[in-house]
Order: sequence, then structure tokens, then C-alpha cells
Amino acid sequence: MLNWFNLSRQQKLAGTFCLALCLVVIVAASLYTPPERTPPIGMPLMALGWLLHPAPFAKGKRTVAWRGAPLLVKIVWAAGITALIVSVTAGVGRMLA
Repeated sequence: MLNWFNLSRQQKLAGTFCLALCLVVIVAASLYTPPERTPPIGMPLMALGWLLHPAPFAKGKRTVAWRGAPLLVKIVWAAGITALIVSVTAGVGRMLA
């Protein structure tokens, strides 16, 4: 998605739909999670980072990798990883308590 001007119309529509879907999932997870639990937003953030990476929409065989990711994608992935760790740690803490 970061190479927006190089995408076809179909790729732009699919990418916009998926971005909107990820944002809706993040907002819904935040709104409908009970206050004592952490919202499960790690996986939608990881999907959002994948959608923002230029490789999935590029022509040819390119891999989605941390090394080739723009700074924005790295920030979104780091936030997703942090959210996943916090969510899993809180869940394990609740199970052991």
C-alpha cells in the first residue's frame, strides 16, 4: 500500500477494503472488550503492517520481510508484537491467579 501509485485499480480497492476491515476490527475489539481485559489488537495490527508493506502488491517475486520494510511498517509491526505480548501475558496471569 505504500506504493499506492504503482497499484492497479483492483489492488487499490482490495487494499482499501482490507485496511478498513483491520481498523474496524481494532475499534470493535477495543470497544467490546470488558474493562478488566486487554483488547486483542495484536493480530489486526500485524495484518495492517502486512497490508502497508509494499512487497505483497509489487509485481514479481518479493518477500515481506522486516529488512525491506519501511519505517512505518516496522512501527506498526512492533506495536502489534507488543500488543500480542501484553495480551498473552495478561491472559496467562489471569489463568494462574
